[in-house]
Amino acid sequence: VIIVRRMRVLHLFGDWKWTGPSEPTLDLCIELRALGVDVALACMAAPDDAQGGLPHRARERGLEPLHDASLKRTVLSTLRDTKTVARMCRGYDLIHTHFSHDHVVGGRAARKAGGVKIVRTNHKAIPTPFNVATKYLYRKLTDGYITASRMALEKDVTRFGLRGWQIDPAMRLDRFAPRPAPHEGFRVGVVARMQRHRRFDILLQGIKLARVADLQVQIVGRGTHMDEVAVQPARRLGLSNVQFTGYLGDRYLDTLAGFDALLFLVPGSDGTCRAIREAMCMGKAVIGARRGMIPEIVDDGTTGLVIDDSPENIARAIERLAADRAACARMGQAGREKALRLYDVKRQARAVKDIYAQLL
Repeated sequence: VIIVRRMRVLHLFGDWKWTGPSEPTLDLCIELRALGVDVALACMAAPDDAQGGLPHRARERGLEPLHDASLKRTVLSTLRDTKTVARMCRGYDLIHTHFSHDHVVGGRAARKAGGVKIVRTNHKAIPTPFNVATKYLYRKLTDGYITASRMALEKDVTRFGLRGWQIDPAMRLDRFAPRPAPHEGFRVGVVARMQRHRRFDILLQGIKLARVADLQVQIVGRGTHMDEVAVQPARRLGLSNVQFTGYLGDRYLDTLAGFDALLFLVPGSDGTCRAIREAMCMGKAVIGARRGMIPEIVDDGTTGLVIDDSPENIARAIERLAADRAACARMGQAGREKALRLYDVKRQARAVKDIYAQLL
């Protein structure tokens, strides 16, 4: 009698918030379980007054998160957590980490336990800075490395001597179905947190310069500095055609369906630019800056336009799509076809499971 034991994997996720990397990590865990992998998710516990964080959403989908390790970013907590995770390692074949802090904890615990492989996902999808700390993490505490970006993979594998894989970013594609959303004018959408580094000043100046008589702009998102970085500058520029929707929740997909194109300049905490991929799934053309992973996602002239994001270039790109709305729609359809081909979370989970099997 041959007994085949299920692969046992512990995902360490050093956050509780529903940030950029949270949803793809949870989706991956759920899909790996569906493929027969015995997956556990250990993450930070949410504050008592928090709502809608990673632990809550994991429970909603039938995955009870583990909080044995605090995963707090202090020296004392790191020492305690390393011992805790080393004890937990006895029940797992592999630890999959997602941030530098949980990589330190998981990597040291795996080495301490012996026989447990350690995998790191680079969610930022940009090359890792080369310094003493990263050399230690990637050369001493890493057996496998995963990222969505070809550029990041090539540079990090060369710098650190990693065994690495590039896997296309993924989503639950069944959530995205293009549908008619009648509206007046040419509507450009922006989906981004209101943060100082997201170049809202350049974006708004570009909108101001665009010569499109029926242009409408909807900016979706929120942030601590929303008024400072976006609302007040838009008022000073006299942009009466710009609407701030705030965080939309369940209404997001309905709003996305009403865009003619998405304008996206700076990747956030999830360097795989989820908003771009969501727009592509919904059949929308994308204007994207030549920054981070954006040029790997947007095929210039086919699924959208890739630009160096000066105000003038932003304006010209908007004008180009607005002047030929049939071509804009064709780009959107090409983007949807690409998304359906590459960005399915089931496809991603199969690829990750295969990596686990190779490492083990």
